[in-house]
Amino acid sequence: MPLLFDKLVKAPVFGCQQCGQCLLSQTAYICPMTCPKGLRNGPCGGTLDGKCEVLPEQPCVWVNINQKEQHDPEAAGLHAPFNAALVGASSLGNFITGRDGPTRRRRPYALREQGPGQRLSVLARQLDSQGPVVTYEIASPRTRAGLDRVARTAARVKTHINAINTTTNAGGVPSVHSLETARVVARAGVPPIVQFCGRDQGASEFQGQIDQALRQGFANMLVLTGDWNPDTERGLNPKHWFPMDSIQMVDILARQTGYHKQPLIGVASNPYSTPMSVNLRRFHSKLAAGTHFTQTQMISETERFGAWLGEVRAREAGRECKILASVPLIGKPGAYTVLQRLPGVRLADAFRAQLEAGRNLARAGLQAARKLIMALLALDIDGIHLMNFGVDIEAVVDLADEIRLAGKSSEA
Repeated sequence: MPLLFDKLVKAPVFGCQQCGQCLLSQTAYICPMTCPKGLRNGPCGGTLDGKCEVLPEQPCVWVNINQKEQHDPEAAGLHAPFNAALVGASSLGNFITGRDGPTRRRRPYALREQGPGQRLSVLARQLDSQGPVVTYEIASPRTRAGLDRVARTAARVKTHINAINTTTNAGGVPSVHSLETARVVARAGVPPIVQFCGRDQGASEFQGQIDQALRQGFANMLVLTGDWNPDTERGLNPKHWFPMDSIQMVDILARQTGYHKQPLIGVASNPYSTPMSVNLRRFHSKLAAGTHFTQTQMISETERFGAWLGEVRAREAGRECKILASVPLIGKPGAYTVLQRLPGVRLADAFRAQLEAGRNLARAGLQAARKLIMALLALDIDGIHLMNFGVDIEAVVDLADEIRLAGKSSEA
């Protein structure tokens, strides 16, 4: 009978998805599990113009919740990852017995001292003490055979950049895990930024991966909610809910590692995710959870990014967050086509025009990136994150050197 109440009353009235650990009283009586990703601390970074990343014809449920909530989620705390064992059971029954307590009630953020300080990470010290850092992204290959390419690339850029972000399962496509790619990068002499994705594992597996990363001496960790797997049907289905979101992952990481052995904890942020008020609420919840730095979604202009950056800095309330602006290096037509389809990516018209003006896309892509980077360095950022979409590695090395030289010149 209690489960029938969920199906016959709560489903038509509130959109109940029978998660068995109801949050309706905390989410303005809008069911957050109508998010296709099942996020309990949303929205994700793919929200553009208030629309859902997975079902772009529909409004983002978490935008609606955030616009109606009366309390500040940063002060109220976060929702823990949902308990898969309770899905499909009666929420009323679980409430009466208390089984849903750990995942229904908000919990306070882990207490920590703000800022990375002088702990494990060389990158943290560089962010504190020198001009803009330069980080680079290498996608984990689909098979281990591709790790030789990773090693060659890392060896070529190692004296020109500060760290390499080793992505995992980019775009939802299975790959070698970031931890394995990070080992290759570290052997080449470059500090890796190990990436973990909430879409790909639950809390217990994530905790094991944190321990493994720390044992291997990895001191930089980037956590993401993740993109929708392109091979998964788009729709509402509890089978496809992501086990964790990035705020939950930051909280787990901060609690598990503690202050004295804490790595540099990073997240992604999308300055183009709208409305901005909702975007900023989620960003500052990430800070409250324990974030030290953020890599942005790809930047293609400075006006909108500058407005977002100004709001972030104004609302940090004494917390220092290092901001790395991600810039795409576009060199191949196929990569350009793929880039325009990525969730949450919005390329400015002027940036597109620069790319499409000449016959040589690689040359135009570098010129557009160089112009953008010099404008970004005039803003209050802490570094540039280079994302390569088909540009020759020698050109990347030259550009990295230009960035570091320009940063030193501006300091002088």
